[in-house]
Amino acid sequence: MGKVTKRDWILYMIVLLFSAVFLIGGWKMTTAGSKLLGQNVNGSIAPAVKAEIVEVLSKNEIFSQYTGTVTELRTVCYAVISEGEDEGKRVLVTHVMDSTAMLTAEPFEEGDRVFIYEGENEYGEAQWFVEGPVRSGWLLGLTAAFCVLVVLFGLGKGIRTILSLILTCLAIFCVLVPAIIGGFNIYLTAIIVCLYTVIVTLSLVSGCTFKSLAAALGCAGGVGIAGLITIVSEKYLRLTGLTDDDSMLLLFINEDKPIDLKALIFAGILIGALGATMDVAMSISSSLTELIANVPDMGFFRIIRSGFSIGRDIMGTMANTLVLAYVGSGLHVTLLFMTYYERLEDILNVELIAVEILQAMAGSIGILFTIPASTLAVAGFRLLERRKK
Repeated sequence: MGKVTKRDWILYMIVLLFSAVFLIGGWKMTTAGSKLLGQNVNGSIAPAVKAEIVEVLSKNEIFSQYTGTVTELRTVCYAVISEGEDEGKRVLVTHVMDSTAMLTAEPFEEGDRVFIYEGENEYGEAQWFVEGPVRSGWLLGLTAAFCVLVVLFGLGKGIRTILSLILTCLAIFCVLVPAIIGGFNIYLTAIIVCLYTVIVTLSLVSGCTFKSLAAALGCAGGVGIAGLITIVSEKYLRLTGLTDDDSMLLLFINEDKPIDLKALIFAGILIGALGATMDVAMSISSSLTELIANVPDMGFFRIIRSGFSIGRDIMGTMANTLVLAYVGSGLHVTLLFMTYYERLEDILNVELIAVEILQAMAGSIGILFTIPASTLAVAGFRLLERRKK
């Protein structure tokens, strides 16, 4: 395990200062005068608050007067509000489950933590309703467990890994997302955020070394190819970006500066490819750097052969990672289209499926180009280092 030097600490401080300027400046610039973030679109829905169910009073089945089947299950219970101005207040709440929800979920019981809101029933009377379960606690627990495991396995580097992950998430949610909603150029913003992520991640994890620089160049090459393929494919596939109802809603969030949905596809593919290409670039760069350290007399072409050999082993599994990730995230959509379409060609011509395939293929091709780009970068730096001697 390498010792952290004074030079490393200076680098980390510079990276953190740069990140603070980038994130705070980006947030202020993209949200200046904007009232779009966190808006209540309907304007009439009361904010939900956390509560704990303490007593279940009744579970009533509502039958259809025409078919005689159960159409709703209404659970009436007492709940104690656990946040806000009414914290500690005991209220009567109703949880309404329709016939579809009854097939996939169970009614709430005592001890369950839920979100509730105050609304009106069918008679116009004020009434508290259950909005849904509180899931954040479990998710935060999983996240905390992940962070602890990374620190235990990686020690100092693990801490820097968590820090780089936090900064990456902040860049996406504090710069990229507000910029998209605010009507900024999505292409330019996505490229800037990706460059920031590469610089910060590699600087914190591996420091300012030839290994990091080679990995950065390899990653830039792979992501650049993925972005270029996306731009060209948007034209030949005649993509509109209107893939589902959510995209239609996005189009009208900011009527003064409508969101460019085609650019949104570009940003999504760029960010999706960034993680995989950075992984491949660093794996190749790190492996070759370690190999050179143990075999100092390795020549330029021997380094290239070794890099391609390592890259071929990485290539298959990493391409599978991208494809499986996209298929897994859209499995329900895939099942739906496989059910309603008889021919595979009909499915491929649906824009939603076409975009998913484009994401997987552009990212995978980006990985392929990352391998030679990273290898050539390491070999080139090694050649320059020898000539200096």
